[in-house]
Amino acid sequence: MENKIILTVFTDPMMGLSYESEPIMDRLRKEYAGNIEIRYVMSLLVRDVSDFMTPEELALEPEKGIACYCGRLARIYKREESIGGLPIHMDGFRLFDAEHRSSQPLCLAYKAAQLTAPDKANDFLTELRHATVPECRPTTHFDEILRIVRKAGLDENAFVEHYRNGSGEAALSDDLAFTRRLGIRSLPSYLIQYGEKAVIMQSFDGTDFIREINRITCHHFQRS
Repeated sequence: MENKIILTVFTDPMMGLSYESEPIMDRLRKEYAGNIEIRYVMSLLVRDVSDFMTPEELALEPEKGIACYCGRLARIYKREESIGGLPIHMDGFRLFDAEHRSSQPLCLAYKAAQLTAPDKANDFLTELRHATVPECRPTTHFDEILRIVRKAGLDENAFVEHYRNGSGEAALSDDLAFTRRLGIRSLPSYLIQYGEKAVIMQSFDGTDFIREINRITCHHFQRS
């Protein structure tokens, strides 16, 4: 049996850069139809917003300081709009607040979705990204996560069980350990594997991915 190209994406559902990279992933699926598998590893970008806040933001009351950080993050996301051409609307962006300080709920939600319905997990991830970035919904809130669970057609009871019983957290811990083991320090990063060959890369240009895939596969696959 021929080897498949495995493209592993190290990311976090909150990331505007991963949202803007969706057209690249779609292009690769079409270019190497049937010969490429795209996997997602949750790498937890924001363990606590204080790690990314400025001294001036940290000096404010938590709610106000985090609101200022969200405003600054929204401007960063807006500047990323040109990367993939997908719309980014940042009005009212409020992903974090004093009670929701980490992107861990989003990463955990993806792992719970994988355990609940592996065949629907990537569709769930797409919905989660879209709710977070262009729709500016506070997806760190559990009720927002459940809204997306229902929209993606997952079994809600099974999802909640995996989210809360430790199985989702164990799967997320495995992803984080894998990220550390490969020395991934910047997100999104990409691991391309073909047989025994592998390369880690960062790019927002589909042509770069095609060049690297062709290099490690020795042009084995006829592109669509």
